[in-house]
Amino acid sequence: MPVAEYVKLRRLTRSCEALADSQKRILDIALQFGFFDHANYARAFRVAYGFTPQEYRQHPVHPNQYIKADVSLRYAEHEEGVPLIADDMVVEVNRRRLENPRFFFGIESPLPDDDISGGRATEVSAAALLWETFHHTFCTDSTEIGVLYSNPYATYFVGAEGAQQEGSARFTLPIGEYVVCSLEAESFGQLIGCAIHKAMTYMRMWLKHHRLTCGKFSAEVYNGTNSMELWLPVKTEETTMAFTAISKQVHSPLFDSLCSYLEETYQVKPVVEFSKCTMQYGWNVKYKKGGRSLCTLYPQEGSFLALVVIGTREMAEAEILLPFLTEYVQQAFAETKTGMQQKWLMIEVKNTEVLEDVKQLVALRQPAKGVTVRWV
Repeated sequence: MPVAEYVKLRRLTRSCEALADSQKRILDIALQFGFFDHANYARAFRVAYGFTPQEYRQHPVHPNQYIKADVSLRYAEHEEGVPLIADDMVVEVNRRRLENPRFFFGIESPLPDDDISGGRATEVSAAALLWETFHHTFCTDSTEIGVLYSNPYATYFVGAEGAQQEGSARFTLPIGEYVVCSLEAESFGQLIGCAIHKAMTYMRMWLKHHRLTCGKFSAEVYNGTNSMELWLPVKTEETTMAFTAISKQVHSPLFDSLCSYLEETYQVKPVVEFSKCTMQYGWNVKYKKGGRSLCTLYPQEGSFLALVVIGTREMAEAEILLPFLTEYVQQAFAETKTGMQQKWLMIEVKNTEVLEDVKQLVALRQPAKGVTVRWV
């Protein structure tokens, strides 16, 4: 898009907020946002939204707005549970498990492409019109939800928890694993206008970075005036089945013990992958925290290998820790060549002593609360 076109659409977006103030003249608003006169502003407004500023002021609707590009969110990487402040909004991501289903009742309708273009189109928002219809039809003060899913085309459901009426549509938030993005903006208009689109873009990158796949819907749960939560179901069935198969292949309590330890201590989930690496070909189980690898487990019949990378930042502490580890791990450390200032330490775990060594080495990669390195 040409820069001038982008600037014009951003000015029109900002002007919509000013039009809500009936005390301001439309000419003054036009001049405030960089248009030469009333006619020039009205013409651009009509082309973008399909009606004039005067018609918008007389019959307010919620148009799709052209959102501001946000480079900071596009490249941001942060851990779960850590708030991220960017472009007048606050984002925080956490994983949750829903133990009991939640039932919502309301109405639903197909959505045009303009509504799901992620702030790259104007026109009147069909989703906002659906919300308006719902609020005129249903009387409720319970938690509200908006759900986008395919049926097989894009469909939007709006409703409230427990607000069942005759003929109402129903949506069930099922039991399962979710990634929940808490989102807060300066105003409700910004929340549903641009913040939600930016948050969804960010979550697509976040899920990809954490090697997670979203399920068949995305849900907006509204908890306050300027805040909401995006509930994204995580596909876990395939991973669970693959992990179970690997566990059966290893058939070792040491493997189960290490996996449980990593998940509980670092609050992480296993990621099952197939590696074509010549170092260790085949299926493996990866554990990561905050974008850093903790360790990778490679199954064998009756045992398993644990790969722990000792980089520059861990090397000095690893050498201090080394005399306190088993002779087997000391030998493996000595025989492993250093490449790119790293040692890719491959350890076969056959007893509890070596298992404890692996835990100590992982603690060098990512210190965790309650974990004490043996030499301290």
